[in-house]
Amino acid sequence: MALKLYSIFHVNLLYSSIPESRREEVIEHCLWPLLELALRHRFPIAIESPVATLELISRLDKKWVKSLREAIRSGLVEFVGSGYSQIVAPLVPAKVNKWNLEIGSQGYERILGVVPTLWYINEQAYSAGIVEHYERLGVNGIVMEWNNPRTLHPEWDDELKYYPQVAMGPKGHRVALIWNDSIAFQKFQRYAHGDIDAPDLLTYLLTHLGERGRYLSLYGNDAEIFDFRPGRFKAEPELERPVEWIRILELYELLRADPRFQLIFPSDVLKSPPMPARAYLPLALESSAQPIPVKKQPKYNVTRWSVTGRNSLYVNTLCHQLLRRIMRMEQEGTQRRHKIEPLKKRLCFLWGSDFRTHITAERWESFLSEIERLSIETASAGLPAPRRITLSLNGLNGTLHVAGEEKIKRRLSSSRTHWSETSSDGRFLRVSSPSASVLFNLRRGLSVQSLVFPKLSSEPLAGTIPHGYFKDIALSADWYTANTVLQRPGQSQVTDLMPARAELISGSAGGKEWFGCAAEVPTEAGPIRKLFKVYKNQPQVDLDYTFDWERIPAGSFKTAFLTLIPESYDLSSLFYATHNGGSGFEVFRIEGQTVTHNAPASSVVTASSGLGATEGIVVIGDARKALAICFEPSVCASMPMVTFRQAVPFFFCRLMFSCGELDESRTGEAPGPLRFRCSIVGMERSYGLGD
Repeated sequence: MALKLYSIFHVNLLYSSIPESRREEVIEHCLWPLLELALRHRFPIAIESPVATLELISRLDKKWVKSLREAIRSGLVEFVGSGYSQIVAPLVPAKVNKWNLEIGSQGYERILGVVPTLWYINEQAYSAGIVEHYERLGVNGIVMEWNNPRTLHPEWDDELKYYPQVAMGPKGHRVALIWNDSIAFQKFQRYAHGDIDAPDLLTYLLTHLGERGRYLSLYGNDAEIFDFRPGRFKAEPELERPVEWIRILELYELLRADPRFQLIFPSDVLKSPPMPARAYLPLALESSAQPIPVKKQPKYNVTRWSVTGRNSLYVNTLCHQLLRRIMRMEQEGTQRRHKIEPLKKRLCFLWGSDFRTHITAERWESFLSEIERLSIETASAGLPAPRRITLSLNGLNGTLHVAGEEKIKRRLSSSRTHWSETSSDGRFLRVSSPSASVLFNLRRGLSVQSLVFPKLSSEPLAGTIPHGYFKDIALSADWYTANTVLQRPGQSQVTDLMPARAELISGSAGGKEWFGCAAEVPTEAGPIRKLFKVYKNQPQVDLDYTFDWERIPAGSFKTAFLTLIPESYDLSSLFYATHNGGSGFEVFRIEGQTVTHNAPASSVVTASSGLGATEGIVVIGDARKALAICFEPSVCASMPMVTFRQAVPFFFCRLMFSCGELDESRTGEAPGPLRFRCSIVGMERSYGLGD
């Protein structure tokens, strides 16, 4: 039977490396030829675009938008939605994702007269958590890349790629799914650019023929890369004349004339007659090794929008600050709704992915100015007061006291109160309360030797694993907790494992008493000021680091490492959990897995994955006890990463927070200083073995 082929062209005038001065050129050279495929030649194509781009095109060329609207009304073009802004959904809080889709739906109806029923996952960056937003929007289906989820799930049958499936989210959320294909769309691009000829592409397509009707995405990527060159790459060839859309037209004509192929709209896949048994199966596209799968090769991964770019960490932090201000304004009713809604829309715009990769210098400055304007307009809201968060996950419960800024009492020598105790032998300093006991290594920059929450376990749950503990020589080093590592290309590694003199401190916040220590640790990049708090009546320890550096060097920059003590956990129920753009926890079992989010993806890309942690919480532990690591993205929107492998005698598992990575979009040093703050909270199961 014929192979049914569908095409989705992504239209994005905010593409990171397109200068504002060349946008009209893009419309003329790329978008009009695209629309002509349907209007003049009657090929069934789909066009996807964020509302922000449609608004921009409307200002530059109203005729194109009017023609698109008419083509949709006439059934010549299928429109696929994506939202108001091209947001990488697994990296932004659930509220922002909800706003982005709702504002997008309203914008499509206003501009195009239609609300799409099929939606494209922005940047093809997927997480289970975002499924809920599409389910609640009532869409018929989503479009997501096949290749990377397939690699994560070797148990899948390859036949699944040719039929619609069901993407599963936490709490039973689900949405129908059709596939994009990175190999196919890259073959299409190579053909259009003249790197391969039509017979080469046809040979590839024929490998997908089957005995019964199959569906395949012929194209599912950018429209702006044909007959236009933004000058992003040095090796980018100059276009002598516009030929690529002509080649694309010739390909479609060839396919239409060949009875072995049938050109269809993407939504036809969901409207088709009864499917085989391998269709509409409930699938988890993510995995513990890759919680946020993204399109194309491994070097193109989720870290590129989180901790690389010109200074993505900084602008993501500012966006989190703006979100908290807008939420506070909304909750307290300080502004009427008609004034709040535009602020939400502008924040969605600022969270767009194109501001976080190869953005031009001119557009970067304009982007920063818009952030500053919105910051000024929302400054009166301030930041919310300190919070009390109740954590609950699969029967594990804990309470977090999020402290704000407070006055600190200094204690110049070892001391003891009726509830706290310190002791030091010159090498280690122990700070204890009824709820927590921490042993700090004074010779290693106040790294944590052991962390004990007595009510959860008498054994340390995190700390330092000494040299030689593991039999594998690759793991033979010391593995610390609460330390920092900066790795710069071609230079020596910077760590904070230098001798430090601790100063005892105490205080209270929100009625919660704490006792702790502080120190300044010198490093080659500059001093690091560390402050630790051990709470009296709750299993919580706070870490507060200030990297008092004039410049933050470009490199792989990770801090607040948390190393689990293997003997303290049940491997069979070991897990980590977080939020990746949704309102509920995504839980990842890790026994038998190899998880290396922090591993380089290539010689120039220093990490391969990470967690969105969009509500500022990561939980790691087993069925009886766990540690909740809570950080404030509005202070530092770092990216948590997990590493895990089974090793003799037990296992090796760490959590870390990346404040910077390298890839081809990283443009150099960032201004300092930098502050990172988090809390480690003990969680225990609230019911007995028989429950």
